[in-house]
Amino acid sequence: MSVKRLMILAFMIIWSIPLQAQFGKNKVQYDTFDWKYIQSNHFDIYYHDDNYKIAEFAAREAEQAYTSIRNLLNWPLQKRYSMILYNSHKAFQQTNTYAGDITEGVGGFTELFKNRIVLPFEGSYRDFRHVIHHEMVHAVMNDMYFGGSIQSIISGAVTLDIPLWLAEGTAEYESLRWDTQTDMFMRDFAFSGQLPPMWALNGYYAYKGGQSIIRFIHDTYGMEKLTDFYGSLKATHSVPRSIKRIFYMSEEDFTSEWHKYIQKNYWPDIDFAEDILNISVRLTDHNELGNYQNIAPALSPDGSRIAFLSDRNGYADIFTMRTEDGGNVKKIVSGQRKASLEELKWLSPGISWSPDSKKIVFAAKSGPSDALVVVDVESKKQTFYPIEELNGIYSTDWHPRENIIVFAGNNGWKSDIYTYHLDTQTLTNLTRDNASTKNPKWTADGKSILYIAEKRRSLPLHSFRHPYQNDVWRITYPEGVKEAVTQTDWDEDYVISAPDGKTVIYTSDENGIFNVWIKTEDGEPHAVTNILGGIFHLDISRDGGTLVLTAFQNGGWDIYRINNPLSLPSRDLDITEFRKHHYTIESTEPVAYKFDSDKQVSDGKAMPATVSDIEKPERQGEYSKFVFIPRHRQDAFTEGDSVALDSTRILTETGDYKIHEYKTRFSLDLVDSQVGYSTFYGIQGQTVFLFSDMMGDHQIGIGTELYIDLKNSDYSISYAYLKNRLNFAATYYNDSNHYYTYYLTEYGYAIRFTRYRNYGLIAGVSYPFDRYRRLQYTQTLSTISREVMDMYESYENFDHSFRSTVSTLAYVKDNVLWSYTAPMDGTRWRTQFDFSPNISTESPAFKTLSLDFRKYWKFNFDYH
Repeated sequence: MSVKRLMILAFMIIWSIPLQAQFGKNKVQYDTFDWKYIQSNHFDIYYHDDNYKIAEFAAREAEQAYTSIRNLLNWPLQKRYSMILYNSHKAFQQTNTYAGDITEGVGGFTELFKNRIVLPFEGSYRDFRHVIHHEMVHAVMNDMYFGGSIQSIISGAVTLDIPLWLAEGTAEYESLRWDTQTDMFMRDFAFSGQLPPMWALNGYYAYKGGQSIIRFIHDTYGMEKLTDFYGSLKATHSVPRSIKRIFYMSEEDFTSEWHKYIQKNYWPDIDFAEDILNISVRLTDHNELGNYQNIAPALSPDGSRIAFLSDRNGYADIFTMRTEDGGNVKKIVSGQRKASLEELKWLSPGISWSPDSKKIVFAAKSGPSDALVVVDVESKKQTFYPIEELNGIYSTDWHPRENIIVFAGNNGWKSDIYTYHLDTQTLTNLTRDNASTKNPKWTADGKSILYIAEKRRSLPLHSFRHPYQNDVWRITYPEGVKEAVTQTDWDEDYVISAPDGKTVIYTSDENGIFNVWIKTEDGEPHAVTNILGGIFHLDISRDGGTLVLTAFQNGGWDIYRINNPLSLPSRDLDITEFRKHHYTIESTEPVAYKFDSDKQVSDGKAMPATVSDIEKPERQGEYSKFVFIPRHRQDAFTEGDSVALDSTRILTETGDYKIHEYKTRFSLDLVDSQVGYSTFYGIQGQTVFLFSDMMGDHQIGIGTELYIDLKNSDYSISYAYLKNRLNFAATYYNDSNHYYTYYLTEYGYAIRFTRYRNYGLIAGVSYPFDRYRRLQYTQTLSTISREVMDMYESYENFDHSFRSTVSTLAYVKDNVLWSYTAPMDGTRWRTQFDFSPNISTESPAFKTLSLDFRKYWKFNFDYH
């Protein structure tokens, strides 16, 4: 790689102000974070805004996860790693630890420059625990296969290409083992009859299909063989070769055995469950539309229309349709095209109608905060109610008679149920307890709110990778008296009230599939559906004659209508194969692992794992940190020196973690060096260095090709400061080239060695108004010179240089929807003014105004 290519690489990485192809979306730092950190035995946990509670929880879970993962992979960490926590998803989207765009569906990531785990807390400790364990798998696998750094990949020292199904499947299996939703996806996979080979798994099925493959290995061959498989990958650097080595079969035969395992597990389920079309009318068809999601149906109070969320156009949009047949579809809200409707809460949706059937309300990410959005269905006029007090809001529902909205809100360390009065703009927290909550719905009489509360599971852990379980609760309004409606050992997921205000309709996975259940005031709950996939997002008409719901089938979500749901007969549900064998799966976690979720988030006492039983290896010398003695080639089965900290170093006398102030410290992210020899130039060296601090707010890049002295060398030094909303970056560069040049002298033409040099400074600022729009200013100061290099004669008359400066001001907007390689829908445009004054007799002077406008139309709606 030439030095110019290396410099360009460094410049592109360090210059984080979005300039990709002159366009690109923005990462907006709406907030300034005050960082602190605590240390567990093996990890440094960073948190902001004094949110010690989630840091303590993460430290405990990280240690618990590491114990399990170390047993699974037979690999102890060779160095300490960091976990960076954000109080919300909108704060997480501002992180500079990753330069790319972070969308709503990204629940966390582990990057390879520093092997940092970066996570948002979104109100649920169950989900938070899952993503901690998931990302911990990636971190330990990165340490095992790549030495915990991208350096080994860039240098070519490691050639292992871990397929997505293996990386994500392992992370999902280790963090969940198995659960109802995973079982739903794989049952549907088996029902479709189109099982792909494992190397063709992509998208979400790489996660769930990969999880199924790891489960197949575990169930069929045992944990020891699974561990051997991971160890073999380190030696062979090849999945097919490791399969052959450990399981004595080809990749094709292994895939065939996995397919048989799926069929064996799910054909009994398919036999007893019924098609949902036997009891309902389908109102949307994702296969016909070519999309995945038609979800969150909301019946208008007059019963004539249904509002719902759909990705049929490639974006998150809200539509309405006729209740009777799904016809007369109209788009009411266009999401993900402007800052005020940046996200429509796909993962926790909730749309609700006003009592007069003229307006709808929903939650959206709207610029720096989440907001309640009220939309007039006919005029499409939008009114925004920002909820700046909370870190996130989800799942709205409109009071049956008043302008009061109920929703779930993330306050930074858990989620509660809140109400917001549209007329007085008053926010009220109703629940105020230690349980995380979701999916609130008003009862038909408006005197109570039903919701789902996350509690500690009463059953033994076994195959569950978490101790949490969801129940239906009721709270009176406005008194705030709470009572449990269900107290099962299963998960309830969504709940609504029947018109009498007393009968409760909800979804439960008691038999291993989310079906609809009904519980009257005095009667026992009973199931009224027995479907193959799973049911979510319920709503019922005011007269109780129509139930609408979302169901998963054939690889996507659709909306269905059931008539007279309260008259449906009770169903005796068969138990799925997964539920039958739910408590027999071996766990790599200690059986005694138990904790009180309420205590975790309330009393602040730390319970870190200890490492007194771990032997530390002898120090191998400082040079072992570098690439020429790569850690990833060592057969290390003991922890690296200085990885584990003794409890006396990390805990106070009261048992709390010691809190440390964050200080900016730079560390090396990447160094890439190349050496060459030329018969003309001799030995040349080319090197790129990239440095940053832990948060990525400060980034430094250095690119060099040293030759004789600085004037004759190529180099660049770049710095970017990205902590605030106004981003700054600057690069000093020197580009030196040497050529033989003809000169006309008094003695005729002479050929002399000449140095052509271009050096200067580029500095710029960028101010993003929102995710889609920004203003940029760049100032370039450059000098171009020509010098004849002759030690015997003077050629001063031929030496020449001039300076120039160019100022560039640009306004950029970009809201395109991307396909695999290029934009396929949306608009991007850039208007730019360039100005160069005449600062010398030879410097160019000009003024240029340009407009680059690009509009994309999507003709193929199969955008996946």
